[in-house]
Amino acid sequence: MAAKVRRDGKGIYWVIVHHKGRRKKKRIGRSKRTAEHVAAQIQAQLALGQFAIVNAEREPIPFDAFSQNWLRREIEIPIDREMKGHHAPGTARIYRLQVDVHLTPYFRDLDIRSIGLREVQGFHEHCIDTGRPRSSKSINMALNVLRLILSHALGQGIVETNAVESWKAGRPRRRSSSIPKVAPNKVLSAEELAAVLGVAEIDHPRFYPLVLFLADTGARLGEALALRWIDVDIEGGTARIRRSFSSGRTLGPTKTGRERVVELSSRLRSVLFDRQSNVYPPPAESTVFPNFSGGMLIPVYFRNKVFRKIVQKALGENRRFSPHCLRHTWASLHMARGTPLKWIQDQGGWTTAKVLLDTYGHLMPTETRGFSDVLATAADGPQTAPDSSRRVHHPESIETLESYAGPGPRSPIMHLTDPPPFLRNSETSTTTGVAPRSRICPSRRSETPLGMKRRERPFWVRLNEFAAYRPASSSESSISASPNALSSSRHPSTPIPER
Repeated sequence: MAAKVRRDGKGIYWVIVHHKGRRKKKRIGRSKRTAEHVAAQIQAQLALGQFAIVNAEREPIPFDAFSQNWLRREIEIPIDREMKGHHAPGTARIYRLQVDVHLTPYFRDLDIRSIGLREVQGFHEHCIDTGRPRSSKSINMALNVLRLILSHALGQGIVETNAVESWKAGRPRRRSSSIPKVAPNKVLSAEELAAVLGVAEIDHPRFYPLVLFLADTGARLGEALALRWIDVDIEGGTARIRRSFSSGRTLGPTKTGRERVVELSSRLRSVLFDRQSNVYPPPAESTVFPNFSGGMLIPVYFRNKVFRKIVQKALGENRRFSPHCLRHTWASLHMARGTPLKWIQDQGGWTTAKVLLDTYGHLMPTETRGFSDVLATAADGPQTAPDSSRRVHHPESIETLESYAGPGPRSPIMHLTDPPPFLRNSETSTTTGVAPRSRICPSRRSETPLGMKRRERPFWVRLNEFAAYRPASSSESSISASPNALSSSRHPSTPIPER
């Protein structure tokens, strides 16, 4: 028989009493002196034989009432009052759905103090047996809401441990990616994207600027609907994403809570220039994409009444494609065209480049062969970075690219109409799935993109080799008269290219 003082990992002191084979815990607080004083008093009662453990009948706390109180106080009231750090309205609806549909029908009026490992395991087995919810992701979502409820009870001192966290700690971990990858059916090819934009421009000219903005900037739908004219700089070709119209109910910060500046393509600048109001300066709350009465456009109306009809006409009746998939398409096509990852991350508003690669990296074109001899065959030996000062672009190649790209925007998805490499092997013109050959020398490709001339020469050559590629001229005789001077400056293992 003894009374001992123990301190848990959160800095809370407890007095633990063992008496006649029974154990009793009492929470004291953060004061060690108070805990030792209480332990000394209990120890004195034990020595005099005056101590007895009495099980005081506690009033039960039903799970259904406690969970509803948690939803109201911790989730919904902060959203209504727009308190700092509140959850998004969409998250609140998900929590409400999990409590009303899955948790409350199972636990009902069970005392929340009696929820332990056995009850959590029983709920998990109930979900698997009944198939509600069906997927493992949905089951984990329901368990996560239960964990939040028990954490709230733990903070109030109602329960001593969080049973869900203990249950998960005792289960074997499964290897899985924390970030789900985007499915290929949620990404459009360049031809399909052009078809969607064409239908939107002809059939829905009022909403065509919004569809084009989503396709050319990769912005989220809520961010585009909350965009104001005071945040758009058409002359500078930029737009500042400051806020988001979350779930069509409340205006708040963006998903990551950070502002960003996105670049506007040339065609998007032209469309926005024609759409902007003649009033200057524009009203502070005047949105770029309003509804018919000038207010905020509801996302549900745009998805169901406008965008769904555009997709069905452009891609087919059975194609399921949401406005958010335009963001997937924007990121995937940029990565397929070789746009720098840092630029894509900054424009799209992803937290880190790792999130971007984990989500869309499997859609990037891959070349798995042809790189083993790159270092050994380099003219100047191994280098940490290409020596760009010793290379020059061929004038004919530059003119060909400029004529192909046109005077429009620099974005890779604006003028390239061929499907990206992850949808069709555009470099070998085959459907066998063979990885394309190395891009070191583009003249090796068996097929060139539509609208480009086939190049018989590489993009760049060394400065001392440039004379060998020039057409015949009056100065050619002086070059051919001293061939040793040209060959002596070359690497011994590199042959002189034939004219």
